[in-house]
Amino acid sequence: MGNENAPFVASSTNVTGGDIYRTARFSPTSLRYYGLCLRTGSYKVRLHFAEISYTDDMSFSSLGRRFFDISIQGVLQRKNFNIVERANGVGRGTFIDFDNVMVNGTTLEIHLYWAGKGTTAIPDRGVYGPLLSAIAITPNFDVSTGSGLSGGAIAGIVIGSCAFVALILAILWKKGYLGGDKEDKGKINI
Repeated sequence: MGNENAPFVASSTNVTGGDIYRTARFSPTSLRYYGLCLRTGSYKVRLHFAEISYTDDMSFSSLGRRFFDISIQGVLQRKNFNIVERANGVGRGTFIDFDNVMVNGTTLEIHLYWAGKGTTAIPDRGVYGPLLSAIAITPNFDVSTGSGLSGGAIAGIVIGSCAFVALILAILWKKGYLGGDKEDKGKINI
C-alpha cells in the first residue's frame, strides 16, 4: 500500500505490560490467523495488543491513528478498534477476551483488517493497518477426556509390533539371510 519496503514486524522496548507486547505483527490491510487441528467445541480467544508504532510525544510519530476491524469465525466482533483507546495510551499492553467462540470443524479463523479510517502515511506508509502482539486460545472444555488410546491399547500395540519384528528377523535368520552363509564357514580361501 504505497511502500514496498515496509516491514511487517514492529518492536519496542518502551512497553508496559510484559515482554509479550515488545513485538507485534502488522500489515497495511489485513492479518489472518488460523488455529488448525482443534477439537469441536467452545474456546476462549485472547488477543494481545500494544501500540508500538506510534508515540504520544510531540514528534511526527504521534500523529498516527490506527483503526481496524476484528472478525472471529467470520463474525465481526469489533468495529473500528483503536489500540490506544483500549490501552489508555501508547506503549501499554492490553488484551481483549472473546468467550464462547465455537469451532464446529477443526479450524479457528481470526481476521484483523483495516477499517479504512485513521492515517495512511503518518508517520510512515504501510504501518497503519492492524497490529497484533499475541494470540492465546484456551478450550472451554476438559481436554483430558477424549478419544485417546488407553494404556492397555498402547502396550498391546508396542508388544505386538516388537513380536512381529522378532518373527521376521527369526525367519530371515533361519533362511540364511542373516548371520552369514553357513556353507562358507568351512571353506578355506587360497
